[in-house]
Amino acid sequence: MKINPMWKQIITEQFLKTTIRKPSQFNLPPNSVRFALEQMCRLFPMQKSVQVRALRLAGLHAEELKPQNAATQLIFHIHGGAFFLGSLNTHRAFLSQVAARTQMQVIHVDYPLAPEHPFPHALEAVFDVYQSLLAQGIHAKDIILSGDSCGANLALALALKIRDEQLPQVSGLMLLSPFLDLTLTSESLRYNSKHDALLSIETLETGIDYYVPPELDRADPQISPLFDDLHELPPVLVQIGSKEILLDDATRFKEKAEQAGVEVHYKLYTGMWHNFQMFSPWFEEAKRALADLAEFAHRQDQS
Repeated sequence: MKINPMWKQIITEQFLKTTIRKPSQFNLPPNSVRFALEQMCRLFPMQKSVQVRALRLAGLHAEELKPQNAATQLIFHIHGGAFFLGSLNTHRAFLSQVAARTQMQVIHVDYPLAPEHPFPHALEAVFDVYQSLLAQGIHAKDIILSGDSCGANLALALALKIRDEQLPQVSGLMLLSPFLDLTLTSESLRYNSKHDALLSIETLETGIDYYVPPELDRADPQISPLFDDLHELPPVLVQIGSKEILLDDATRFKEKAEQAGVEVHYKLYTGMWHNFQMFSPWFEEAKRALADLAEFAHRQDQS
């Protein structure tokens, strides 16, 4: 039986609000929330045409998702989860969809999570992974850096660190539902607080408390890369849903990056919640987001 798209969205949003957003408003132990999220992510279907191979990169557990042997471009994706959630398990199915849609190899890693590993452990870990990829002979021009939510924070901070360390820069940067301002000054945190089906302010506040040591300034550009000088970044794709509490993180980044002379491809998806791209098997706007992501990735491959 085919469900009306409007009813499918209403049912899905109510399910997410009940199973993910509402429990996140309580002070549950990190391991309990991690387990619940991994169980929920088992609902996402794997793309069977994609091969998954376990590997180690810079001492971290990692996976390679490969749609075909001839894939030349590599997407290095950093998963989200408010700095204390997320894993290879939560994002494997989504990234299999990305690999199939782009026909590119995707690498993702289990970077160290807070509160066990607060800032700067995660950023240092993904920087080590990038250096490891270069040491293996992979050219920077063949790498697209990607991240969702706090993973987009780490991806942007990594691109800025690559620039500052004067290493070869990646060919493109993809920021999906980015969480870039840990001072929580974006207005959309308030006006979209009842509309975002997946992400709550409480989850962000918990993640920040876990991730940022109390003696550090949350406006530090390595912690909140929105506040960094954004010059000399590669072309950037920004994807955001109209119902996201992080909507203004994305729009503020777009405005500031464009002022710094960065090529920005900003995409707003009507009626979509946080990390809606993971729901591409069921929703047209999420399918369109993957098509837009693939178009951007292929453009960098040809440049």
